[in-house]
Amino acid sequence: MDTSQILLEIDHLTKKFGDQTILQDVSFQVRKGEVIVIIGPSGCGKSTMLRCINALEEIQGGEIRVDGETVNAAGGNVRSADLARLRQKIGMVFQSYDLFPHLTVLDNITIAPLKVQKRNKAEIEQEAMQWLERVGLADKAKSFPRELSGGQKQRVAIVRALCMHPEVLLFDEVTAALDPEMVREVLDVMLDLAKQERTMLIVTHEMAFARAVADRVLFIDSGNIVEEGKPADFFTHPATERAQKFLHTFEFEAVK
Repeated sequence: MDTSQILLEIDHLTKKFGDQTILQDVSFQVRKGEVIVIIGPSGCGKSTMLRCINALEEIQGGEIRVDGETVNAAGGNVRSADLARLRQKIGMVFQSYDLFPHLTVLDNITIAPLKVQKRNKAEIEQEAMQWLERVGLADKAKSFPRELSGGQKQRVAIVRALCMHPEVLLFDEVTAALDPEMVREVLDVMLDLAKQERTMLIVTHEMAFARAVADRVLFIDSGNIVEEGKPADFFTHPATERAQKFLHTFEFEAVK
């Protein structure tokens, strides 16, 4: 790996909830423009890992760095002022959208750039409208979240993250609660972002999408990276028995 292109470093990450170890000594690096898809069984630590990367969870071991600067470390020895600045480099999109119900779509998107980054209102509104146009929601700018479908809400959440100009985008099972047609709406936006060479970490159970979008697949089980590799290799010839068993759960044979 070309170390000059490394944007995100997870170094011996350990995360515990009480006596339960969720992530155990996890290490990997992400290059600028790389799309990493993280898959594994429910409860294996995938979503917790994203929350640790975004410093939403304290960690009990290791360190997480963005652009060489520590954003999360065991003992919490990152100054709050530095953390606020570094967090702006990491955008996260959740399964639950987390839109403010009392704000319009446009206001949901612009509130953080205006309040946190102190950017010009006209400039950020113009950018927000450009993104809404690109994801097919320009006509919903003045709508409220209750007036949107699940797929539309998730596309708004993605635009909200993009307008903060993050260097890394984290997606936490963003299609899990959506109907099939809405899933495609959201995945198409994410595929377009991959074509733009955005740096992304994606937790998903959509295996066909994972194969199409990933530069590299990380398979996690019981808090450990069991296997990693190129999607063509991983999905065609998984090297470990555990990965083979996991992928087999997505296969069905005809009854008749």
